[in-house]
Amino acid sequence: MHTRAPFPLRHLAAAIPLTLALHAYANETSTQLATVEVTASTPTQDDTLQRQTLLDQQAQNLSDVFQSDAEINIGGGGNPIAQKMYIRSMEESLLNLSVDGAQINSKVYHHQTALILDPQLIKQVEVEKGTAAASAGPGALGGAIRYQTVSARDLLRPGQTIGGSVTGSVFSNDGWRSSANVYGQAGNLDALLAATTMRTDDYQAGNGQTIANSGTEQANYLAKVGLQLTPQQRLSASFQRSSDEGVRTARANMIGFAHPVLPNDPIPQSLARDTATLNYSGQQLGWIDAANATLYRSEVESERTNKKGRSWGESLTTQGADLMLKQALGEHLLKYGLNWREEKSAANRIANPYGLTGTGSESMRVWGGFVEGEANWASLTFTAGLRYDDYSYTDNHRQNYTSDGVSPSAGVRWQATDALQLRAGYAKALRGVGLKEAFMLDIAQWKNLPKIEAESAHNTELGFSYQQGGLSLAGNVYRQIIENYITTFSCPSAKGGCRGNLGRATIDGYELSAQYQLSDWQFGLSVADSRPELDGRKFNDADLGLGTSTGRTWVSKVGYRLPAQRLELGWMGRYVEALDYLPVGGKAEQTKAGYGVHDLYLTWRPLAKDTLRLNLTVKNLFDKHYYDQATYAYNGWQGKVLGYPEPGRDVRLEASWQF
Repeated sequence: MHTRAPFPLRHLAAAIPLTLALHAYANETSTQLATVEVTASTPTQDDTLQRQTLLDQQAQNLSDVFQSDAEINIGGGGNPIAQKMYIRSMEESLLNLSVDGAQINSKVYHHQTALILDPQLIKQVEVEKGTAAASAGPGALGGAIRYQTVSARDLLRPGQTIGGSVTGSVFSNDGWRSSANVYGQAGNLDALLAATTMRTDDYQAGNGQTIANSGTEQANYLAKVGLQLTPQQRLSASFQRSSDEGVRTARANMIGFAHPVLPNDPIPQSLARDTATLNYSGQQLGWIDAANATLYRSEVESERTNKKGRSWGESLTTQGADLMLKQALGEHLLKYGLNWREEKSAANRIANPYGLTGTGSESMRVWGGFVEGEANWASLTFTAGLRYDDYSYTDNHRQNYTSDGVSPSAGVRWQATDALQLRAGYAKALRGVGLKEAFMLDIAQWKNLPKIEAESAHNTELGFSYQQGGLSLAGNVYRQIIENYITTFSCPSAKGGCRGNLGRATIDGYELSAQYQLSDWQFGLSVADSRPELDGRKFNDADLGLGTSTGRTWVSKVGYRLPAQRLELGWMGRYVEALDYLPVGGKAEQTKAGYGVHDLYLTWRPLAKDTLRLNLTVKNLFDKHYYDQATYAYNGWQGKVLGYPEPGRDVRLEASWQF
């Protein structure tokens, strides 16, 4: 029985119009660097990234979406299917990921991304760093990322009942993208249909080298219907499909290399996700002030065909439901709810090469409940949270695992002055034994040990925010601990290897940010550093499912608006300091080289109603040749860097007409 506690430090201090315009700068890249308002749901510096930011920077993939946040690294090079996210050195598999409330958490294949999603369809992204709030659901050891897609009501202009848009983009390095949307509203009903296609060829790195097997074909579709039941109640349903196809090396995030058993040859690969959701939201429902409910189902399919003509792959199906109720008790706030999730994974067309495949499928179930409270007295706000989760898991060898636990949390915010807020908090999280990555159900050799303990995370944070006039400052220092980390490793008790608990991970880090607004100018600067260790050694690139080590990261921004000319422009620089570490398979330390990369962007809306938007974005302005430090780097056994370099200079031109 293990405890777990995400935790709330949730909103509503009327004394905080400071709701973190503080970290505004770090998560938007619109040319005007528009203020990003963030509710202090945890003691961390959480972020909300808005749609306009993604449009202004012509975001194509995860790397573009999160490049302005110094605490987030995206490794894998310029191919979207190979990109993996790291927050505070922790891999995305430690986070709760959701799209319109649909949870997408388990892993299909460790050489691929966890999520394909077109940034043009995103309304906003909420990032909850560190052990997440109780309301984030079960298992959020390292935080949560919530993607919300657009609806017809977001796109209709005032007075419109029907509308649409078409967008076309070309990239010098090297490809194009097109999209079309149609949306409308009739009475209480609104609907949206959206489609996007992107094609890219093999890109060039900063040294002029063409990166083989990096081209991609992507298609994204979104259908969404909303019904306003009453002025206080809304029901919405959505379906989204995202797919990615191309010829990549079998290990999509690594260059080709010889292997005596599992060749890393270029082969056709595809990754597709279908997600359906049903959402209800209501306010002023008798004694309940607000209610939110979500029912969802998501299916992920991965396919590969090797040179011998064998086709195989994996599937992952997730379905679940979430309910949250809110009540205001005078100046205080109470939230409580229930979560349920089931996941099933399977190897497609199994071959069982090692005699370890078993059934070729696995299943898990988790249900839980939570309660969060926030008490406000003058300048002080106290928060407390508690959740209970119960896990059940049956693996591909018919071994059964159960785990459950209670997860407490607590925090305090003090509005020391009108300008200064101080905060502190502690949270604990439980994640029960769950699915292996689906790839391991066939070709891999790993088998679960008979006894595996649930993972637990502990997060302690201290932070501040300051806002006076046009100046905003924020800071955060934290220690994150993950106990009973579950992974694969060599062991004498099983043929090939075992999956079980391995060690204790500790991450110490900080983040500082500053923003200054002066008339139509905006300036921003942030720095973040995390020092992750597993049993006393730095994380390396082979700590799959856990994280990696990167150097101290700086992000700087300048934005300027010319309202009379309807023009916005900006510049962003991202700088990562060099890092010494011991690579996997190596006997001596290597250095991950530091780098600095600069981007420019310009948006012009020449027509009075903003129906036409023209955008010019230049990525990697000085054509820098570099490897993101979150990319799989040097491998001692292969004697070379296995990951892909980042794309060189890319000039992107886009035109969008809204009618």
